[in-house]
Amino acid sequence: MYYRIAHITDLHLDEAFPLEHGIHTRKRLDHVLEDIKAENITQLICTGDIGESEGISYFFELTKSFSLTITLGNHDSYTEISKYFDQKTIDQDILKLYSSTEQAYHKFIYLDSSEGVIDIQQLNWLKGALISQKPIVIFTHHPIIGLNLKVDDIGALKNRKEVLHLLENIPNETTIFCGHYHMESNLVHKNISQHITPATSFQIEKDLHEIKIDKYTYGYRIIDIKEGCITSIVKSWSDAN
Repeated sequence: MYYRIAHITDLHLDEAFPLEHGIHTRKRLDHVLEDIKAENITQLICTGDIGESEGISYFFELTKSFSLTITLGNHDSYTEISKYFDQKTIDQDILKLYSSTEQAYHKFIYLDSSEGVIDIQQLNWLKGALISQKPIVIFTHHPIIGLNLKVDDIGALKNRKEVLHLLENIPNETTIFCGHYHMESNLVHKNISQHITPATSFQIEKDLHEIKIDKYTYGYRIIDIKEGCITSIVKSWSDAN
């Protein structure tokens, strides 16, 4: 079995910060989705930070032709997202969006880090979800493996150590696709590969001491899955003159 996934993240549609910096987030999303269609990809996964209310409506209107799965970021609200989108989750009463699905060769797990943490109830669920004979693929907003950068000092998942401990103590090969840091990064730790996908809105430069915004660059990731093999590439563009 062979299939392709487009991974997008950190859209920040209609939010004040990108608007103040002259960043046209809707136009960038339009371009990215046009490119995804040109690649003949129909499966779309968004790992959060979609935007403000009108931007959210715009996003779901544009993506209605895709097979869409989402996870929530720290700029997202389950209550707001659920007005436009009905996605199966473990327990809608707790207002969190997390679940798992079985594919032919992999188990996919979608985590909700919208509060900057994988809460205790979700963490306990994850322990059971990780029990599988198949390689694990995780989609979540926050990175789980840390980076030696300023952005990691201020934006790290609060209980990263607990989540990482679970993942590094299972025998399964585990692949994480995430966003949040507005940059491309690929790291390996023990049995875990982590891929941070560039934002479709704007990037943050890899700097140890300060947060520096790259307001020109945007992109997304194409994930190819063939039997037991996962590969991916990043496509990006620059609006710099």
